[in-house]
Amino acid sequence: MTRLLIALYPEAWRRRYAEELEALLEDSRPGPRELADLLRGALRAHLRPLRGLAPLERARNSVSGVLGCFILCLFFAGAFAKTTENVPSENRAHTLGLLSAAHAAVMLTLLAAGAALAVAAAPLALRALREARLTRRADLILLICVPPLAIGALLAVLGLSALWFHSHGGRGDVVTLLLLVICGVTAVVAAFACWAASRALLRRIELGREQIVPATAAVAAVALAMLASAVAMALYLAVMVLDAPAIATTADGPGGIGMIGPDVGVQLVAILGLSTIALVSARRGLSSLRAG
Repeated sequence: MTRLLIALYPEAWRRRYAEELEALLEDSRPGPRELADLLRGALRAHLRPLRGLAPLERARNSVSGVLGCFILCLFFAGAFAKTTENVPSENRAHTLGLLSAAHAAVMLTLLAAGAALAVAAAPLALRALREARLTRRADLILLICVPPLAIGALLAVLGLSALWFHSHGGRGDVVTLLLLVICGVTAVVAAFACWAASRALLRRIELGREQIVPATAAVAAVALAMLASAVAMALYLAVMVLDAPAIATTADGPGGIGMIGPDVGVQLVAILGLSTIALVSARRGLSSLRAG
């Protein structure tokens, strides 16, 4: 577990401090508090990169950082879509129209973020494929295969679960609960695999400014689209609370343990925080390229 947490730190940080930290952790078994400190330290290390890094290395860190933020953002966006899929319709048409417009804006801005991410990834992916084809390096081939395999496994699990829910009417039995847990775990593992493999590829392939500059500019657009999605979600929450409080207090979640309004509020805070981190990371990447 400690080695996995240390792997979350930036590569430059690991080169300088990883051996020392591993030796320290071997002498004393880390508890929950120490593991939490490692997670906070990894976040700080990404937000405050070590001084003296080359501009291209800082830009690589920015690309992988924004990618991680966007992947986490997709989880909360999926939660938002699930939370708001069965909004009660016994309200004024004006209110429902505003909610629908804000909901559509959230989804469209996230689609725009995904499109910008594809633009960022395209030259890097082509470079990785070209280098793997020329060098026949097994590590590059494995890392290239990880994201599509992870996404394929996730789609297979989701498809089988959807078939079960459709054939059994979505009743809340033990099998249904187990499938939901499996779907959640598979989604987390697939997301981490995609991010970790992409991050490792960025470290292993030779990249010049002709690949890094457009990729960094594109992830800056990703961060801006994420922020726009958070703004649209804030509008959705404001309309719901001010004009349709009955919707905000509608039961939500497994067993109706939550309410739509507070749940959307949590999702909004998460996406706003992730978009802020992504913007900071993208700005640092662009600044390092201009300075270099």
